[in-house]
Amino acid sequence: MRIRSKLIALAVFAVAVLVLILGTGNPAAVRGAQSAFLGLLSPFLRSGSSLERKFNALREGLKSIDELEHENRMLRLSNRELSATNQTLRGMEAENARLRKALDYRAKAPFKLISARIIGRDTSTWFNQIIIDRGSEDGIRRDMPVLTEDGLVGKTTIVSERSSMVILMSDENCKVAASVENSREQGIVRGERLSSGSTPMVSLFFLSKQAGLTPGQKVMTSGVGGVFPAGIQLGAVEEFKVRELDGIATLIPAVDLATLQDVFVVIGEKR
Repeated sequence: MRIRSKLIALAVFAVAVLVLILGTGNPAAVRGAQSAFLGLLSPFLRSGSSLERKFNALREGLKSIDELEHENRMLRLSNRELSATNQTLRGMEAENARLRKALDYRAKAPFKLISARIIGRDTSTWFNQIIIDRGSEDGIRRDMPVLTEDGLVGKTTIVSERSSMVILMSDENCKVAASVENSREQGIVRGERLSSGSTPMVSLFFLSKQAGLTPGQKVMTSGVGGVFPAGIQLGAVEEFKVRELDGIATLIPAVDLATLQDVFVVIGEKR
């Protein structure tokens, strides 16, 4: 308030002096008065001009901050999009590698194979059976071996025109005659039925007590029984135990039965 009063008094004084000088009609006096008046106002003009510049600079600064925040948001969005695209490309690369591996196996396998996709699977029988999109129209019959490039999956059981049910090797009802590499041991591979949703244990039964199998030894189909051709990998020995009458070996299945997507059905042998 004190500064405001001084400014008002100064303005009244300046106007009064200007009126007195203009009344004299002396041009030199008029110019002098104008110069003095401008000198009085200059500090206020400079102050106002400085405030305006500071205000403009502040406004530009706020504008720049908004632009930077917008740019930052766009960069974060772009980064998320690139990450999603990268993950998708990695998934496609893995899928392509898997398909190339399967096609290569199909070309080199000694069997006639027909590809099939899994179209049905129930959580309560996840490790017992699957449904594939091939049936009698495609030449599928009961008790045909089903496998992947990694090893045995199971065999067909119920066959319709356009789909078939496959019992998995981890089911207790799927019994596979097997032999152990670098050994004369033979036995039967089957799964063990556990509580619903649990991963069953796959074991090789009826071994001799002197088998002495070691972890990592491969177990293959022996060809005995006529359902499964010889030489299809079943898994690898995880542990060997001696029981009262025989020996038993738990296996790590060659095929990840939990993540199956595509399989091959053996429809014959190549000539």
